[in-house]
Amino acid sequence: MRPTQTAGGGTGIALRTYGRSHRGLKRPNNEDAYLMRSVAVEGVLVAVADGVGGGPAGQEASRIALETLDEAIGSSAKDIAQLAAAVSLANRRIYEVAQRDESLSGMGTTLTSAIVFPSRLLMAHVGDSRAYQIFADHWVRLTIDHSVAGEMQAAGGITEEEARRHPSRHVLTRVIGPFDRIRVDVAEIPWSSEARLLLCTDGLTTVLADEDIFELSGLLSGYALVDALIDRALRRGGPDNITVVLAEDSSTRGDCRGG
Repeated sequence: MRPTQTAGGGTGIALRTYGRSHRGLKRPNNEDAYLMRSVAVEGVLVAVADGVGGGPAGQEASRIALETLDEAIGSSAKDIAQLAAAVSLANRRIYEVAQRDESLSGMGTTLTSAIVFPSRLLMAHVGDSRAYQIFADHWVRLTIDHSVAGEMQAAGGITEEEARRHPSRHVLTRVIGPFDRIRVDVAEIPWSSEARLLLCTDGLTTVLADEDIFELSGLLSGYALVDALIDRALRRGGPDNITVVLAEDSSTRGDCRGG
């Protein structure tokens, strides 16, 4: 877990990151983890990971994933290929650790990662954690849930509400770690100071619809938004670990809104 970071330069862009993780109300421990730090001159690296395998195995998988990502990206980020390679390396390391330790056999994690620059976003994603691009008047979900229900929704077979209640909503079709290779979803899209990036684990999206997230994002920013999202998820039962990471241009949002 990293402290809030700022990335800025001659452009006048001031990217700040905000993150929190909560165990939730039903789980004995927290298998989620997150990463946020400056990268290159004007960018930030952010990521969330939701460990699977139960207890120590899930926690170990999410930890290894973020440590590997952090190390592989280093102090500079060149392109989307570097980010995808870092995620693939995380997959390989988790797989190898599990092969050596029977108590960790089958462990895995989701991993949704992004590098945000003033004019572009690089993203690499595996699992059912999510990324949203949020504007003042609309939002865009940037990731597809790699779960049985998520892929049914992406294909148009069921609605978002049906996917959130589907009995196979937690059955992942892709996850980092169990196999020696993994297919990574990648994207490079334009970015501007008007947009905000929100990453979260399914502890949030299982109980909050996209509209709930967008509603709060219109009222709050910074840690006020992160905390409000987690609080609303807890008030709706908090059945899973909840992690939220936000990246935004602090120069366009005042402290009165939580920035």
